[in-house]
Amino acid sequence: MAKPIHNGLAVEHKTLTPAFSDARGDIFDLLEEKVGHVGMITFTKGAVRANHYHRESTQYSYVLEGKIRLTTYAVDGSQKEETILVPGSFSRIPPLYVHRYEALEDSKILDMTTLSRTDDGYEQDTVRITNV
Repeated sequence: MAKPIHNGLAVEHKTLTPAFSDARGDIFDLLEEKVGHVGMITFTKGAVRANHYHRESTQYSYVLEGKIRLTTYAVDGSQKEETILVPGSFSRIPPLYVHRYEALEDSKILDMTTLSRTDDGYEQDTVRITNV
């Protein structure tokens, strides 16, 4: 699923399937890496969020509800990609990739980053894009 890309890292998208299922329901393995923050983000239809990149943090998104257009590209402008995310979609966005979410309908995602959002570490790691 990974594409050849910038700095040897790639934006990855996949639809998760259950790691285990039985009559009680399903278990989905979302992430097996260290994270510093897990949050939930809601979107109203038409809302645009993010439109930034991280210097060091990797960001992971898992769609719980709705439909979102995710636009990503390397900070040098290469590797531009638009992906429609639906419930069950999982994305890994490495550092130095601009990411922009646009809600095509009311939506909800789990957002996970490798750096904590406490203090000002998140803001120091985040570079906002204003020319889009």
